[in-house]
Amino acid sequence: MKRLIITTLAATLLAGTALSGTAMAAGQRYDDHRYDQRHDSRYDRHDDRRDHRYDRRDERRDYRRWQRGQRLDARYRGNGYYVSDYRRHGLRAPPRGYRWQRVNDQYVLAAIATGLIASVIIANN
Repeated sequence: MKRLIITTLAATLLAGTALSGTAMAAGQRYDDHRYDQRHDSRYDRHDDRRDHRYDRRDERRDYRRWQRGQRLDARYRGNGYYVSDYRRHGLRAPPRGYRWQRVNDQYVLAAIATGLIASVIIANN
C-alpha cells in the first residue's frame, strides 16, 4: 500500500514539473526579442502623438475659469491650494465653513465640506 502511494505521489510531482516546463517554454516563445523590436518600431510614432494630444487636453482642463455655484474639484480642495494668509492677498476673511483656495491665478472661496464655490477673484499676479 505504501509503495502505491509513493509511486502515485512521485508520478504527480513529475507530471507537474513537466507541465510547468512546457508552460515556461510556451511563455518564452512570446518573449522573443525580435518580436519586441518589430512591435516597437512599428507603433512608437503613433503612440507618441496620441500621448501628446492627451497631455494638451489635461492642460486645457486645468486652466478653466471657475464660476459661482460650481463645485471645486476634489483635487483642488487639498492643503496645497489653501490660502492661509488671505489678508496679504487682499481677500476678505472667509465665513465659517469656507476657505480660500488658489487655483490657476484665481482665488476661489469654496465650502470646505462640499466644494461649492461662493466667490471667485482673479489674481493680479
